Amino acid sequence: MACVTVQLGQCGTQLGHHLLSILHDDAKHSSSIVSSNANEEYTNASLSTFFQEAESGQHEARSVMIDMEAKAVNFALQGTSGKGWSYPKEGQFCQKSGSGNNWSYGYKVHAPQCREPIMDMVQHEVEKCDHFGGFLVLSSLAGGTGSGLGSYITGSLRDAFPHASILNPVVCPYTEGEVAVQSYNALLSLAHTCDTADASILLHNDHVHRICEKLLGIKHVSFNDVNGVVAKQLASLLQPVTFSSDGNLSMNFRNVLNEIVYTSACHGQYTMLDLKSIPHVAQASVAYSTFSWDSLIKRIYQMMITDFYMDEGLDWHRKLSVSSSYNTGRHPRYVSNLVVMRGKQALAPPESENPDFQNPVLYPAWIPASARCPIWKINRPFEKIEKSVALLSNGTSCVKPLDDVVSKAWQMYGARAYLHQYTKNGMEEDDFVNAFVSIENVISSYKQL
Repeated sequence: MACVTVQLGQCGTQLGHHLLSILHDDAKHSSSIVSSNANEEYTNASLSTFFQEAESGQHEARSVMIDMEAKAVNFALQGTSGKGWSYPKEGQFCQKSGSGNNWSYGYKVHAPQCREPIMDMVQHEVEKCDHFGGFLVLSSLAGGTGSGLGSYITGSLRDAFPHASILNPVVCPYTEGEVAVQSYNALLSLAHTCDTADASILLHNDHVHRICEKLLGIKHVSFNDVNGVVAKQLASLLQPVTFSSDGNLSMNFRNVLNEIVYTSACHGQYTMLDLKSIPHVAQASVAYSTFSWDSLIKRIYQMMITDFYMDEGLDWHRKLSVSSSYNTGRHPRYVSNLVVMRGKQALAPPESENPDFQNPVLYPAWIPASARCPIWKINRPFEKIEKSVALLSNGTSCVKPLDDVVSKAWQMYGARAYLHQYTKNGMEEDDFVNAFVSIENVISSYKQL
């Protein structure tokens, strides 16, 4: 099933370019660990999902890029030279001026003017799909185009394609702030996302920045470094997997977006997802790194029960107890978890040493055991790393970042700071109030798990 990637704003454009490059390179790489037939099936499944074969013989991304300034889009177009893939010739929409880091300008000014040509591009990409599965919408919460115009376009996608899956990975800004009004932009964007996307994956710049420093040894971390790590995490989730109980290499590939949404966001009140992955290895060290499934599974499990974003600095003293609950501060609570194992012997790891990802202490009683934590596996390594694990969680991980957004936005709103920059573009104060209510309801729902 084909997926159309919608890259919104500078961040969405840059992140999408990293992601599509990784997906293509990983799909084209032939692994010696699995059979040639398994390699071929994996390659075909991945490429047919995110690319199509152009007349030139190159693979053409199923993508629409949208930014109000052309710089990032042009850089992405040039970045495919010699890579074996390209963007569709008429799949980019740019203007001559940006949205000024203002959600209201992107949503109220740019979006109504640009909606028709953008949706025509999207429709054109969808019509090129033999079997259309849904949209992967990439955007940022901090700026104006990705958050404001992005909110509008995501709503338009929902209206035009009511039965399509919409998975919306959103990049959360640095806590210390890139933009003075980022809390307003994040609040308004998240409130609209809750109503339109089937699920949102919250991707935190602060967390990824520390991964780059601590685990990859990067002294001066750039946005390019951050986007590279985030793209690898997303790709480790999105690439094909094997749904097999008998351990053979017969691959039954499904609609990846539908599967993620169905597995991780089956309840409309709970749609905020968190993504973790291990190991993080510098490219130069990959050939010299070895990992055991026992170690990786124990580490990702401890990351889950401590709600920590990397496997360095983990609290190994934290254990689950029957009396633990989110409200006592002992451990997070989840609607669902999804473990994705990729690499050598993933289909047959040492079962006796696996921790209990379905432990009922982690979940409310209304979640059946079979839905708590499915495990997807494939013997084929990802990104040439012998063994790797990704964890997609739907739970109380989102409470603190959402609380922070609401708190900072409320402080500014109470002081009436910067409001005139939003109301002059057609917003009303009730729009802010409704956004506060929407996100506070989300927070309340998660706290009650």
